[in-house]
Amino acid sequence: MICGKLFGVALLFCLNGAGQVSHLRSGNGYISAGAYSTRFIDAFSFTSNPACLAGIKTFKSGLLAERKWMLKELNNFALSVDFPVLNSGLGVTLEQSGDAAYSEQSMGLAYGKNLGRLQIGIRFMYLHDRPAGYKEIDFGSSGIGILFHVSENLISGWELSLPVFSNAGKPNPEKAPQFFRMGFGYEPGPGLFMAVQVEKISGIPLNVIPYVEYRYEEQFIFSFGINSLGGVPYFKTGWKKNRLSVQLYTLFTPLLGFSPGLVLLWEAKTGNK
Repeated sequence: MICGKLFGVALLFCLNGAGQVSHLRSGNGYISAGAYSTRFIDAFSFTSNPACLAGIKTFKSGLLAERKWMLKELNNFALSVDFPVLNSGLGVTLEQSGDAAYSEQSMGLAYGKNLGRLQIGIRFMYLHDRPAGYKEIDFGSSGIGILFHVSENLISGWELSLPVFSNAGKPNPEKAPQFFRMGFGYEPGPGLFMAVQVEKISGIPLNVIPYVEYRYEEQFIFSFGINSLGGVPYFKTGWKKNRLSVQLYTLFTPLLGFSPGLVLLWEAKTGNK
């Protein structure tokens, strides 16, 4: 009897220690490597590094819809708005994913400051989980990012994010994940952009994302990337007219299939147009 109780306590301890300690947000697959560029930046770029907001010159907005693995229960929608403020920039993003059984809503607020060749930024994230039949959970995190203009065509930088609060239980509470991102972006010409992003999230192996984007006469967009976790390829194509851009993208995993997405981007006129 005593041995059985001891075994049960040991088993409970092991299961509790092996439980998930970081809550991973259900995000979309859109690659926002434009954070490491001056010409290819868009409304969602600051989600890769908030420091890029320091370089925006005009109001930008974006809408995104993705059906992850072709399952309507995993639909993801996002809205992002960026606007310049003096020698800096602000960005706000809202995201919704899931269905009535389990859904997530998140909000992000970011700020970037221009210091010449150096740009710095901060970001705050709030996540609200709603599992049907269970207590709703909240998570908060904050991060800091830096971009450095090595040359006119080369930009490097990193972002570090740490958890701030959560109310996800008491015995072994989950918290927002810690992550570190590093990236490099190079523009050999006005229509070509190449980038490499490296990301380490707590509890997940290192992820490397090489990415190439080509624009033909500033109207047609073609891009390709690879997510090293599982060797997942990424394809994107789009069309831009005046200040509106319509883009289609997809991820493909051999076991789970396609995750198609639609992105609408719009930006206001700059002062010299």
